[in-house]
Amino acid sequence: MKRALAIATLLTATWTAIGSASGGGPSPGASFGPPGLVAHDGKLRYITLPAGRGTLVEAVTVRGGQIVRWRYLRGSWGVPLVAYDGSAGGLARHGHRLVLVSNGPAVTRFAVLDPKTLRPRGHLRLHGTWTFDALSPGGSLMYLIQYLGVPNAADQRYAVRALNLNTRKLYSGAIVDRREPDEKMTGIAQTRAESRDGSWAYTLYSRTNKRPFVHALDTVHRRAFCVDLPWQKSASWLWRVHLRVAPGRLELRRGHRTIATVDTHTFEVSR
Repeated sequence: MKRALAIATLLTATWTAIGSASGGGPSPGASFGPPGLVAHDGKLRYITLPAGRGTLVEAVTVRGGQIVRWRYLRGSWGVPLVAYDGSAGGLARHGHRLVLVSNGPAVTRFAVLDPKTLRPRGHLRLHGTWTFDALSPGGSLMYLIQYLGVPNAADQRYAVRALNLNTRKLYSGAIVDRREPDEKMTGIAQTRAESRDGSWAYTLYSRTNKRPFVHALDTVHRRAFCVDLPWQKSASWLWRVHLRVAPGRLELRRGHRTIATVDTHTFEVSR
């Protein structure tokens, strides 16, 4: 174990691997090695590193790269990615839960850790293909994306689901925009931004031959809103767009210029 830890420490500074889905769909996969997931106070970075038949989970200082704590887990575990630009998730805003993911061909597993000790607090197994999406600020609600049909198909559809981590039970039904309950969600997650308190997760999606949209997820009340954007742009153009949350609005920026603004109360778009 000491030898594995020494090797992992070296890898922390020199190696990064990101596993991603091979085709379309909402899942960019999981992150192994840096940059990992930075805590909301900006002091610690959580990373996972392969170690033999298991995984080393490390909490590393952002400044200096010192390993503050670590833990060995059996199996392959990664920090969940929530967008293809490398945005990561899995840490509750109040710091009570850290979620890792392990994807298999027929079963998806999630490990729930205590971020302060990295001790496991529970494991979840879900049949089929699922990916992590978000956590509520207190960490009691975990949001997942359930693939419907064949994963990574060209017309892949999916559903956003909510799971209560206290009871370990899924809520019935998908979380949809009640204004358009029959609208089928498709697309690729380009980038992600969260409100300061973690109660909202905003994700920019691109779609083939359709306009992009912002998926606004209320992580406290299990609500979602899909906000269509007023331009037809390619996915390559959207790669340079990033999201910035400001009081009462969500700004879509390209470079230093705001190209659209979403009112976070009415979800109306202005340019």
